[in-house]
Amino acid sequence: MRLLKSLEENSGATNSAWLWLIGISVFSATETILHHHLAWTQWSEMGIPIRAQLIMAIFSKVLRVKDSKETGDKPDAINLISHDTLSFSKFTAVNYLFPFSCIKFLFAILFLLRLLGWQSTVIAVLATMGTAPVHTKVLKHERAAKKKLTVARDKKTKAVTEAMQALRQIKFSALEKQWEVRIESCRQEEMALMRKAFIAINIRSVWKVASPLIVAAAAICSYAYTQNEVSSSIIFTMIGLLPQIQGTLGTVPMVLQDYYSARSNARRIEMYLKAPETERILDVSPTGCVSFRDAHIAWPSDQTQEKQGKQGNEEKQEKDKKKASLPERFELQGLNVEFPRGELSVIRGETGSGKSLVLAAILGEVDLLSGHIEVPSLNETFGFVSQTPWLQNGTIKDNILFGSALNQTRYRKVLKACALETDLAALTKGDETHIGLRGVRLSGGQRARVSLARALYSSAQTLVLDDIFSALDAHVSKEIFKALTGELSHGRTRILATHHVSLCLPQAKLAVQISNNTMSSSLNPDMIEARLDIVEHEIPIEPSPSTKEEPKKRASDNPKAKATKSESEWESCKSYFRAAGGVRFATIYIIGLLGKQLMTALTTWILGRINSRHPEGGMYDPENTEVGNNLWYYLYMYLLGCLSAVMLEFLLNMHIFSGSLRASQILFRTMTANIIRMPLLWLDNTPIGGILRRFTVETRQIDDNLLQTLSEFANCLVKLAIVGCMGIQRSLFTGCLAASLLFWCFQISKGYVKARKPVKRGESDSNAEILEYFTTTAAGVSTIRAFGVVDNFMDQMHSRIDDLSIARRHFWIFNRWLSLQISLMGIILSAGIGLVLLSSTTVFDASLVGFSLTFSMGFSHATFTAVNNFGMLESYMNAAIGIISYSKLKAEEQGGNEVPANWPSQGEVEVNQLNVSYSPDLPLVLKDISVTMEAGQRVGIVGRTGAGKSSLTLSLLRLINPQSVTSIRDRIYPQDPVLFSGTVRSNLDYFQEVPKDQLNEALRSVKLLFGEGSKKTGFTLDSPISAGGANISQGQRQLLCLARILIRDPKILILDEATSAVDNETDSWIQDTIRSQFNRTLIVVAHRLRTIASFDKVIVIDDGRIEEIGSPAELLRAKGLFYDLVQKSQDKEFVTNSAFN
Repeated sequence: MRLLKSLEENSGATNSAWLWLIGISVFSATETILHHHLAWTQWSEMGIPIRAQLIMAIFSKVLRVKDSKETGDKPDAINLISHDTLSFSKFTAVNYLFPFSCIKFLFAILFLLRLLGWQSTVIAVLATMGTAPVHTKVLKHERAAKKKLTVARDKKTKAVTEAMQALRQIKFSALEKQWEVRIESCRQEEMALMRKAFIAINIRSVWKVASPLIVAAAAICSYAYTQNEVSSSIIFTMIGLLPQIQGTLGTVPMVLQDYYSARSNARRIEMYLKAPETERILDVSPTGCVSFRDAHIAWPSDQTQEKQGKQGNEEKQEKDKKKASLPERFELQGLNVEFPRGELSVIRGETGSGKSLVLAAILGEVDLLSGHIEVPSLNETFGFVSQTPWLQNGTIKDNILFGSALNQTRYRKVLKACALETDLAALTKGDETHIGLRGVRLSGGQRARVSLARALYSSAQTLVLDDIFSALDAHVSKEIFKALTGELSHGRTRILATHHVSLCLPQAKLAVQISNNTMSSSLNPDMIEARLDIVEHEIPIEPSPSTKEEPKKRASDNPKAKATKSESEWESCKSYFRAAGGVRFATIYIIGLLGKQLMTALTTWILGRINSRHPEGGMYDPENTEVGNNLWYYLYMYLLGCLSAVMLEFLLNMHIFSGSLRASQILFRTMTANIIRMPLLWLDNTPIGGILRRFTVETRQIDDNLLQTLSEFANCLVKLAIVGCMGIQRSLFTGCLAASLLFWCFQISKGYVKARKPVKRGESDSNAEILEYFTTTAAGVSTIRAFGVVDNFMDQMHSRIDDLSIARRHFWIFNRWLSLQISLMGIILSAGIGLVLLSSTTVFDASLVGFSLTFSMGFSHATFTAVNNFGMLESYMNAAIGIISYSKLKAEEQGGNEVPANWPSQGEVEVNQLNVSYSPDLPLVLKDISVTMEAGQRVGIVGRTGAGKSSLTLSLLRLINPQSVTSIRDRIYPQDPVLFSGTVRSNLDYFQEVPKDQLNEALRSVKLLFGEGSKKTGFTLDSPISAGGANISQGQRQLLCLARILIRDPKILILDEATSAVDNETDSWIQDTIRSQFNRTLIVVAHRLRTIASFDKVIVIDDGRIEEIGSPAELLRAKGLFYDLVQKSQDKEFVTNSAFN
């Protein structure tokens, strides 16, 4: 103002004008340097470290929390890590803007008081106060909408996570369409709430632009009314004060919104961190034995006594009423037993009797309601093998060592004892083979043996083993049992829960039987041997083909690699804009953008024209009516221009939001449909962390940021073009300096963008690794705690978080560096413009100097915003490219002819000359398979390990496509013990079409109906089921799946040892039930030879070929491969009698 005032009063450059120009430059540079240093300090010392600490706190909580399988209302941990921690850390980094902006606003008010006088200042303050309630109300609506949106996103993330973790089972059960609909329904709920949130955000953003204009207009109009004049020094000083006013009316509400979001994030994180943790329930045993003393135990529950006590009476009564019809929490009571130290003990009981619960109690993973559980030491570690083996996504060696130092001699002994040497010899990379997420590249038997090898290799003196023989044949089972009684197990306490007791009895010191929710007997093995009816497994689960040979180029399965080769950035941009609305969307947007920017530029030009009332070379004349009318004419035009610009801003934002939602919906739906239908080989080779990142972080970037950032980038480009043209029109000097600034910015921006790419890629990869590591760890927390390797996992997560923090720090270093460079350039440009204009001997127009200085400051800010938005836009476009590349991956073929609703009508299967490999670069696993299965026949498939049994069933399911085949007729219905989150009813009847009585009858048929038999082991149709059926036993999962079979009554049924985890009595009863109630075509991959002894046909597969086919009696007479298998079985007498009788 002083500079312009000096020019107005002296009509030329003076010494004071030069001093004011130097002062502007020095103080602007000082303020810029301090501001950028403070911003960098906030991010480096606050934002980045706080996020790292929050992620670590959530991860460490996972390692301490109760391993409850209940379906609770805790926030989804994936969203907490990927979004809530980031949002909270952002607030800690930008909260300094609140006091900073308030202080700047206070100085602006004081300056207004000196500039305009008290009347206009009061008007400006009143206008500011008038806009505050609108801000408050808008923020309230936005906060409420975002809170609901967060809940909907949690729901969607849980559904996506469950689907991605169970994709193989979904494909086995032919549920792709149902899960696509389920995820889409969650997405639609999210989209509806996103629309509401976007409207609130749009109103806030428009009000952020409008409120400072209202304040400025009120101040200028009041000044013009009271003084009847407005000079250039007043006009352009007010323009300079607009950012300070906007600091309060724009930045402060933004920081407040970040505060409310951070507070909501903090509450969600706090809710998660307050979840019940495992308590120390174990006591030190005086005898050094594992023992139970009058113990009363139950599976862990998320409900604590304190939480229950806070519930109101009405709420508690409502919940009690709802739970009255549900089974009680499973408990065992009156447990009294002492497992002998250094010996083998066996626990037996019927399916769902509580064997796994007893083992969990030894590990301290249960709720101890009363009594005592004693172990040799409070720091005791256990070698634990769960019923469903848990493995990490790493090499076989890493899983066996599990953080222990490598002792080559001991390691080789463990491999031999666990019968893994032959399996490793068949692998190209041996024990360095990556087994994939949850060990998907290994067979069930191999996973069990690797888990056992991990327990044997450990230094734990107590081994807790849960049904390790269920996936092993008789020969391998004997080898594994030798490991349990040999050198590696000598002196170690071994507690084994199993249905296969006869194998263990000769060496067992103690046998315990569980029934009726208590430990009814603890007897010497000799006393119960005669009562045991044991059926051993004969044929192991076949290894997946990828265990025979690792794919040669795993990197080719990486979606990013494929995206680089097949999807150019330009093609991805076109795909995205087509989804957003295509040419029509772009045309409307460009017109609206140009209109908004022209209107904004027009308002600035109008303010400059107000100075035209200044008479040449003279003083203002208040009595000059013509000049006064011109003043108010331009003021009215200014107000109209501001209103038009605000309206165009609102309409343009709504157009952008609608296009963003449209594109997000289409891309998400396409990606979901494609991934669910991807081949098994792709699923096995793609890290789940990367897939989850596509559905969470990158989807949210497209939802919230991509089009908005693109709009801001385009807005800056148009602004630069318009202001540049105006600058050239007013002064050639201004245009030349602007061109120099642009060239300079372009040079440094190239380096910035080049350096930013690897940093953002590193951040993306680190985020994906953290999500995958978190998901894997959460699934195996009981195993991790049992082995006592919690600290190792903490160290591994620390390393991953450090990588993320390093990437974030480099990003903000580059960002602040670029901002400082361009800001200093803007100051240099302003000083240069002032120098040129003050040195001019021809023009001393104060309005020209004011316009030029204002233009130069706005020009540098727009340049930085454009460059910064270009970097962010590139990051968001990479997210879009990733999602589009997933949408264009080659999925399974969906072609074929339409079939009648009752197809297949008879259940006949015919296969001619079938050849199959899992990948073109892998050898054939099935060779020239030809077989006919008549309608209603019961067909058994047997063979040695790796023969190709499971490959044949997968081919029939079309889960692997044949390389050549003459024909495969009719379709089979797969059955696998997989359950999904929901209720028993939703798992039995996906389409809600079956009557309640029929569902209950199916439960009764498999002995799972609540209220019949043992009350505490039954279910009602409303009983909750966790994701994967984690809250019930493996045997109960299999029985529920068999109940589903009885309900659906498919024409063709494939069973791959569907009763491996149930007791022998239940297995025999289930086989009788299937024979009596299921008179359809039945195909069974037989692990128990007695299961197929009375079948109509047996197919013997060896090395991918059918070697024998015929009835059991015919094959026994031929004395071939089937005969050899029967002779090695402990059930050979039963099988022989059944075959011939």
